[in-house]
Amino acid sequence: AANEKAAAEAEAAARALELQAQVEAVLAATTEELSVERKVRACSEAVLAEAHADVQEEERLRREEESKRAFERRTNMALRSANEELRGKVESLGAMVESLNTLVAGLSKTSRNTKLSQRGPGM
Repeated sequence: AANEKAAAEAEAAARALELQAQVEAVLAATTEELSVERKVRACSEAVLAEAHADVQEEERLRREEESKRAFERRTNMALRSANEELRGKVESLGAMVESLNTLVAGLSKTSRNTKLSQRGPGM
């Protein structure tokens, strides 16, 4: 009976050691899984942060491009307006030149007629 009791205790102790080893193995595996999970989470957060930074940069570039296009539109409108104004001034100057040419032609004719009339008939 004592041998059976000692054998049962030895078997129970062996079983306890086996269970303890299994618990430690599960604990080690769980710790490893948690470690891997933390690493995956850290990588995911880094990827998300980088993606967020990329989105912000794309948004900044989009706003910059939009601002540049708005500036180009305003500049083009100002240039068209200045061009139209200059065209009007050139046309006005052209009309003035024609008027002056007509006036000069008239004065030249009057001057020739005056010189001819001062010479008198037959001269």
